[in-house]
Amino acid sequence: MQALRRLTAKSPVTPVLLDSQGVRDWLTKASAAQTDHQALAEESRLFIHLGLLPAGSSLEQMEIDLQAGQVIGFYDTVSKGLYVLSESGGVGGMEKLTFSHEYTHALQDQNFGLDKLALDAPDQSDRDLARLAVPEGDATEVMSQWMVGYMSPIELMQVAGESLSGPQADQLAKAPRILSETLMFPYEAGLSFVQGVYLAGGWGAVDELYANPPDSTSQILHPDLYAAHVKPVALTVPAIPSSLTGWTLTMQDTLGELELRVWLEGEKPSAAQSQTAAAATSDWGGDRVGLYEGPNGGWAVVLRTSWRSVAGKTAFQSAATSMTGHLPGPAVVCADGSGVALYVASDVTALEALAPCRPPL
Repeated sequence: MQALRRLTAKSPVTPVLLDSQGVRDWLTKASAAQTDHQALAEESRLFIHLGLLPAGSSLEQMEIDLQAGQVIGFYDTVSKGLYVLSESGGVGGMEKLTFSHEYTHALQDQNFGLDKLALDAPDQSDRDLARLAVPEGDATEVMSQWMVGYMSPIELMQVAGESLSGPQADQLAKAPRILSETLMFPYEAGLSFVQGVYLAGGWGAVDELYANPPDSTSQILHPDLYAAHVKPVALTVPAIPSSLTGWTLTMQDTLGELELRVWLEGEKPSAAQSQTAAAATSDWGGDRVGLYEGPNGGWAVVLRTSWRSVAGKTAFQSAATSMTGHLPGPAVVCADGSGVALYVASDVTALEALAPCRPPL
């Protein structure tokens, strides 16, 4: 692995085998110790108000449940431990392949310091997801090369058979798309992004990504933006109007091109819907979303966006306007200088206090 990835280990790493219950127990314990529970609860409410999650959802619990059913191995940057799922307690083709991926993370961490990527900022979800795509895309590329170069035909057949198992695929398909898409993005889009860098400049070019990581999922989806150093536009959300007494700005975040595309697509999009959503978000230039909460369960969400072209702005404004009737409260889309803003609230009074334009009759 060290020779394949052109990185030298600084210290040994000993893998630990866990069964599925062991994986769930470890993830639950790690979540309790390492997770910002308040931030995840606030993000849950934000996603509910945007129609991305069902009412009453706990994003934290849903993530634990999904990861416990999907994870077949992981490297922990805190303890520096490496864990591989093995129901039988033995080591076969799948366990070896999983180790090749996770050991690459150990090499990345020892050589570059994965903590330097700053993947846990509660108000920079889009940037965090983009930066996570670097180590995951890197490790997936290495894993693919190791599989082709070092696995026996019998092991390849074994891995192919296990990869087709139904329960994991069914669980992923049933999860809300905001979870399944963000879970798979670092591996799938990250792989494509890293492959492009690798083919152009080898492992040395991939190494440079850790010193100069991407800042948005838009840069991962459109590598030319990363190459051209096109960074997101910094936006702010409005202050609380004086008429909304007792209200607070609970949280802020950036959704980014990926999550806005998922929002426009909905839960079971057709190919045409996916194509329309992709076209309506492909010129994303930046966004900022705020969750406002007030007395008696009052709430509001304001999403401000910026676009790299007039056509991009127009496409998103049209697509976002078509979504307002599907949101769990009165909503309106307003032109916002060079961008577009969405306002949705628990009631018309809160909506009118925040939105500069009025909802259509």
